[in-house]
Amino acid sequence: MLKKILLWLIALVALPCVASPMASGDYDGILVGVDRNGILTGYFESSTGAGQFSCIFFVSGKVTGSSSNRVQTWFPGDRDPKEVIRGVLKHVSSNGKPAVLLKLDEEHGGCWNVQTFASDPSTFVLTEQGRWESIRIIASKKAYFYDEPSSEKARKAYAVTGNALRVFETRDGWVKGEYVSPENRRTRGWISERDLFSAKTPTIVEKVATQR
Repeated sequence: MLKKILLWLIALVALPCVASPMASGDYDGILVGVDRNGILTGYFESSTGAGQFSCIFFVSGKVTGSSSNRVQTWFPGDRDPKEVIRGVLKHVSSNGKPAVLLKLDEEHGGCWNVQTFASDPSTFVLTEQGRWESIRIIASKKAYFYDEPSSEKARKAYAVTGNALRVFETRDGWVKGEYVSPENRRTRGWISERDLFSAKTPTIVEKVATQR
């Protein structure tokens, strides 16, 4: 019996090191959310030249057993499947810290002047570990926060089109999320899903349905 235990311990030590699984967090500018089913969502937004050039896209995929995860990226609200750019989001380590590396098949419009992802993959180090389950993007001009998942009484606080929401819970057409402003002011509450862009990858069927 002792011999079997020793053999098992030796085999365990001999196993190759496996990268820790992808986790929700703010990776120095690219927000990532992973739910309990391994569904991955994310968002990247950056600009240069006083806002003259911008690089913005949503990320969707599925976490696999390896450190590399195939993803699809597109501009929030764009439902044209031809505009979807595929790539790989990897969980890596940078100077001993958790990080992600994003490699896309081609560049999104505007990204050449801001951040490259195709010609030269970009690595982002974890700056804030998160407990949220997904990332959603505000579609409405003003999406008001509520204390409860109902439309009876809205608060004065709201998020605007393009703001990224860190979602902790989804219930009956509502999401409990948090918006963090550039000044690091945090607003948390319930927002109606009707105020959010779809997190589903654009498809041919959706495109045809839109044209009718």
